[in-house]
Amino acid sequence: MAGGQSSRMGFPKYLLPVDGRTIIENTIEILEPFFEELLLVTDNRERFRWLEGIIVVEDLVRGCGPLGGIYTGLKTMSNQKGFFVACDMPFLHNGLLERVLTIAQRDDNLCVVPLARDRIEPLHAVYSKRLLPRIQRALSQGRLSLKELLKNNGCRYLKVEKSEVEAFTNINTPEDLKDLPRRHQGTKIN
Repeated sequence: MAGGQSSRMGFPKYLLPVDGRTIIENTIEILEPFFEELLLVTDNRERFRWLEGIIVVEDLVRGCGPLGGIYTGLKTMSNQKGFFVACDMPFLHNGLLERVLTIAQRDDNLCVVPLARDRIEPLHAVYSKRLLPRIQRALSQGRLSLKELLKNNGCRYLKVEKSEVEAFTNINTPEDLKDLPRRHQGTKIN
């Protein structure tokens, strides 16, 4: 999902170079082996014309943040369940991704959401199309909180291992960007 305004950063976060490539390119490369279909949900498809091998779709409901992006992805994707991740997470973890997907395939939960440091991570999770009526209702009522949607809605929470926590590092501000090299030795942020 790459639909935010990046107002705190001042420029599109998905274009940040990490190890010589943009975050969005790294994310696509990491996700490709796991999925037959990759969708990028955004508020403006034109910004992503340069990407190859990925379907770019515009928000069906504008101005509704991540909940609107998940709604669009669920409505557009061909499978019954989909993995959703934010565009500002440069350190996705293959092992965690495999664990989330395995549970989502095995269980009949409406969503599988990692739990790291006692916080849910709803923008690194699997959602089922069966959630669409609840999401539509929430959107129509202006209730845009993902955390509120997940309460009492058949979610499975997956405890994250210490070695997997860096997967939830996101970059929202120039300060976050300056702090990354200290937190992630060996990662080159240009």
